[in-house]
Amino acid sequence: MVNKENNIKAKGRKSTFAEYHPIVQFVCYLSVLTGAMFFRQPILTSISFLSALLYAVHIGRSKTLHIILIYMVPMFAAVSLLNPMFNHAGVTILTYLPDGNPLTMESMVFGIVSALMFSAVILWCMSMHCIITSDRVIYLFGKAAPKLGLLISMIMRFIPKLSFQFRQIRMARHCMGRDITDGNLIKRISHAVRIFSAVLQWAMENAIDTADSLKSRGYGLPHRTSYSLFRFEKRDGALLTLVLLWDTAIGILWSYGFADFDYYPVISTIHMEIPEAVMYTFYTVLCFVPLITDKIGDRKWNSFKLIN
Repeated sequence: MVNKENNIKAKGRKSTFAEYHPIVQFVCYLSVLTGAMFFRQPILTSISFLSALLYAVHIGRSKTLHIILIYMVPMFAAVSLLNPMFNHAGVTILTYLPDGNPLTMESMVFGIVSALMFSAVILWCMSMHCIITSDRVIYLFGKAAPKLGLLISMIMRFIPKLSFQFRQIRMARHCMGRDITDGNLIKRISHAVRIFSAVLQWAMENAIDTADSLKSRGYGLPHRTSYSLFRFEKRDGALLTLVLLWDTAIGILWSYGFADFDYYPVISTIHMEIPEAVMYTFYTVLCFVPLITDKIGDRKWNSFKLIN
């Protein structure tokens, strides 16, 4: 069974969705990421962005808000503004840029929707990094594709460890007076190169040690057995069945063109007929599955505390 002490916690909050089986989590994230990357319809993109934002804030709290304000808001503004500056397609001319090219409403709307799409994908990946940990990745791909599973797991662990090692090396060199803020421009460049070289050398040595360790343990061999902490329970089967049913319904509606939307040369009209309403509803429920699952778990936990 899953060790409940290893569940994802953020500022004292326990994620119920993190307790589900890795297959359920993987299918759910694969579904929402596919929709976020391929749906360019404004309503569907907005649903994906809003759900990803709410869940990322739900499990990350202040850390996620810091990342959003420092990195994502400038990225959103850059993507929104760069598209109309370089893409001048569209028939609705609002004004003319200093270089004489037209600024069209279609390019501006497409830039905003593209920024929402990029932001949604990043936010989903942020929450997925918290929920699907490296041991779950190894469980998912360890038998079918051991090299791919190992690669994904190492990448997930590499970025935080690399950042920590960079801070350690920089702190040590700062105490020696050889940080990137010490000296003139040439010395600062020299210090930066040495820090980067030390971090790169550490990364290569760590990768070699990990590979040797896994090889000595027989990782990837065809007859190697492994012990798993994850057990597929009834609630996992129920949620997986619902997610697959929603995926099937959305895929059928998508194949019939109910998610198609054009921005050039004229912005398409957003229809709100029965098929579109059904698709919006199904996609909203699919995107909010992690947050709804956590809210239901929080409600049960609060009820249990009140009884006791």
